[in-house]
Amino acid sequence: MKFSRHHNHLINETSPYLLQHVNNPVDWYPWGEKAFNKARKEQKPIFLSIGYSSCTWCHNMNRESFMDQEVAALLNQYYVSIKVDREERPDIDGLYMKACQMMTGHGGWPLTIIMTDDQVPFFAGTYFPKHQNYGLPGLMDILPTIAKKYAEDPQQIAEYMKKVEDALQDTLSKKSNESLTSEDSVRTYQQLNELFDYPYGGFYKEPKFPSPHNLSFLIHYYYKTGDKNALKMVDMTLKSIFQSSTWDHVGFGVFRYATDRKWMFPHFEKMLYDQAFLLDVSVDMFLITKDPFYQLKVNEIIQFVKREMTAENGCFYASLSADSNGEEGAYYLWSLEEIYSILGEDEGDLFAEAYGIVPVGVHQGKNLPYRSGISLESLASTYGIQVEKVKTTLTKSVDKLQKARLLRTAPATDDKILTSWNGYMIAALAKAGSVFQEENWINHAINTMKNLSDILIKDNRWFANYRQGKTNTKGFLDDYAAILWGYIELHQATMEIDHLKKAKTIANDMIKLFWDSNDGGFFFVANDAEQLISREKEIYDSPIPSGNSLASIQLSRLANLTGEMSYYSYVDTMMYTFYRELQDEPSGASFFMRNLFLQQDQTKQVIIIGENTEAFFNHIRKRYLPNIHIISATESSSLATLLPNGENYKKVNGQTTYYVCSNFHCNRPTTSIQKALEEVITESKQKGELL
Repeated sequence: MKFSRHHNHLINETSPYLLQHVNNPVDWYPWGEKAFNKARKEQKPIFLSIGYSSCTWCHNMNRESFMDQEVAALLNQYYVSIKVDREERPDIDGLYMKACQMMTGHGGWPLTIIMTDDQVPFFAGTYFPKHQNYGLPGLMDILPTIAKKYAEDPQQIAEYMKKVEDALQDTLSKKSNESLTSEDSVRTYQQLNELFDYPYGGFYKEPKFPSPHNLSFLIHYYYKTGDKNALKMVDMTLKSIFQSSTWDHVGFGVFRYATDRKWMFPHFEKMLYDQAFLLDVSVDMFLITKDPFYQLKVNEIIQFVKREMTAENGCFYASLSADSNGEEGAYYLWSLEEIYSILGEDEGDLFAEAYGIVPVGVHQGKNLPYRSGISLESLASTYGIQVEKVKTTLTKSVDKLQKARLLRTAPATDDKILTSWNGYMIAALAKAGSVFQEENWINHAINTMKNLSDILIKDNRWFANYRQGKTNTKGFLDDYAAILWGYIELHQATMEIDHLKKAKTIANDMIKLFWDSNDGGFFFVANDAEQLISREKEIYDSPIPSGNSLASIQLSRLANLTGEMSYYSYVDTMMYTFYRELQDEPSGASFFMRNLFLQQDQTKQVIIIGENTEAFFNHIRKRYLPNIHIISATESSSLATLLPNGENYKKVNGQTTYYVCSNFHCNRPTTSIQKALEEVITESKQKGELL
């Protein structure tokens, strides 16, 4: 039996995920004192449910249980129920996900927690059906059983809670007397190599996530060591993804993950962060390999994000749901008949051959396009046309199908503006614009950062999310680290000093708000924000790099750009802070391990004073030079507040002058572009770049 009433306590929320539950019969509350006070007053436990709007199993649990009168009656009678959008409150999600993994050995979404009014959990799980099914207990059994236990045996509940609290505190990183070294970067590579799934790419057999942070580590490892196997793993993974059904061949963009090792059966959510990090590593792969395939994918990712994930003000939406019309993936599936009706017989034959379209597909009888493995040359031979004709015909076919698909009911867009995810996309877009000299991409990144600042900075403090004019949550470590990355990439793309000044400001604010002055490392939650039962300090990467990983990399880059050793000191401390945690599984923080290349490998700083520098930058943009950091200004006075002794970098004989510095020691200044380039590029040739 199901029913709906007008609304519950979520009615004034702006999160699309929370609003999906506003008409549930469950008397949901948002996270806050109102709910906790009610639980204290009525002496009830709290039922905490955490999810996000594009989560398929969250939708399933909603339909099966939270819209159900019988389940709602139990929740309303025995519990105070709280709904949380994990993308709005990653602090709450991160804490209770860690608790769930400690208590059950697994995690995921929807996340189900039962806890006391002082926020300590004593029961955890993920998806539960209404009745026992799939080998899982049902809510109709769980809810009354736990409520009875809570009322009748509070002592046992309290003892268990104490163990959970102690365990959470024990997970916090403590500074070691030993530091991570270059040997740990080798162990990281070895572990990734062992986890790598030949010949399909990716890590582990299934499920398969894109894991671009692992790919980024491997790219840097290749650059440092010249180990071609590291590059092969990246190339194999990216091409497997881009040619498989985990890539949307009609509208572009990558799906969140695949359930099989061949990347053919995806979960259909599209997340902004996946597009951003995949864009970033694709740009790097183009620079290293010069393979036009990667340039094509860079263009397609940006096309998709601009078309489907961009607000009117240029900021980027969080995600696209997996479902349309209540069916996962329906928007993306095609029958052979549909292909013929849109493309005609000849063009339809070519497309079907190229993209694996068959009369009875493996997705509920329909097809999810993938590159079938038949080469363009083979298709040209089969159909008696030129290869170029095959390319143009398939491009036109994709365009026609894209237009036809727009007539379908599209998956819902979660139009929250998340600071961290926008920072990732700004950084990747600025970098792509610089490499491919696409001014409109750079300008989009600049304008997005400006508009993001306008809506998400209050009283000189970054906030975490925005929707419908509201922003209520103070920014987390991930937000500050992502914005720092964005400003550094904007500076490298434009050489505008203002971006670097803002990067320094955000870095200094990040240190002030999040740094652990006792044991080092950055807390996820700032010292001026709501404090939960445990202040987490995360180093392990998830589908995205941890805040500590991203913050440390950008502080290393900022130190190299500005010559300010204080930024290095924080990163150096982190090598001691996370030493113990990363001894067993350094590959779990592969993005953080990139610091070992920035710290111990030779880095170069290039300071340019003068005009007419385009010829120099045209050469630099064509190469993968991750350890080269450039500052350019027309006059040395502009550098006075940015670099130690910045005003001392002068023009020689009134000409544009290049200072190339290694490990904070500068060579003799030169006015020769050729000599400056030789000093800069020699390193990249030695490090194995495919020039």
